[in-house]
Amino acid sequence: MKKRIEDEGRYGGTGWATGPVGRWLAHGLLVALGLAVTALCFRWYVDTDQEVNAHLTAPTCGTAAAAPGADCLRHESGKVRSKNARESNDSTIWELTVSRESAATATYSVGEAFYDDVAVGTDVQLALWRGRVAEVSYHGHSAENRSRPWPALLGVALLAGLGSALTACGLARPRRNAVAASAVASATASIWTAVFAFFGASALLSGPVPFVIAVGVPALGWLAMTAFTTSYTAAADD
Repeated sequence: MKKRIEDEGRYGGTGWATGPVGRWLAHGLLVALGLAVTALCFRWYVDTDQEVNAHLTAPTCGTAAAAPGADCLRHESGKVRSKNARESNDSTIWELTVSRESAATATYSVGEAFYDDVAVGTDVQLALWRGRVAEVSYHGHSAENRSRPWPALLGVALLAGLGSALTACGLARPRRNAVAASAVASATASIWTAVFAFFGASALLSGPVPFVIAVGVPALGWLAMTAFTTSYTAAADD
């Protein structure tokens, strides 16, 4: 009798829909939905990673490896119009302003050795991927001009947070009279998951990273944050 009363207090009734079976099913659906959202998040992140790094393995236009009508890497020359070295956060940023015949003048960040080896008027090589300068090079020096897909990064972060929150709510299994408090706790903790996902993905996409690391590190991070969110959500049920 005592156990029955405890079960009724935890699950809010003895009917199938509100009893243990119904509650287990509801939480199982939350976990499944959370994992589905997370899978979509990682699919979007992987697609973004491949898009950002596509120029690294793209064939050069006009070569046998470049299929007709397919995207390829086009090369053209540019001329250094000005040089600028500026301090930022206790470090030096070396920049070259380069003009092109087919587009507007733009400024690119390069390494110190690259910066020192060129002068105003020097011709440099530009690698163009889908109309955007992806790399600047000169006599063995090269500097990537990587794109930052901020909308995609924001979408990935939001999905990571949502997937973590849904999964945590399903795993924590809050009592019926504590669902609201647990949902608030889960949503609060998932905000941190989204923040870490945004800055983590941004850092990983800032340079060429092995695919295993590019995917493995976010996966471990998501698992750790979801474990924390689950613990935090369960604590709100006490």
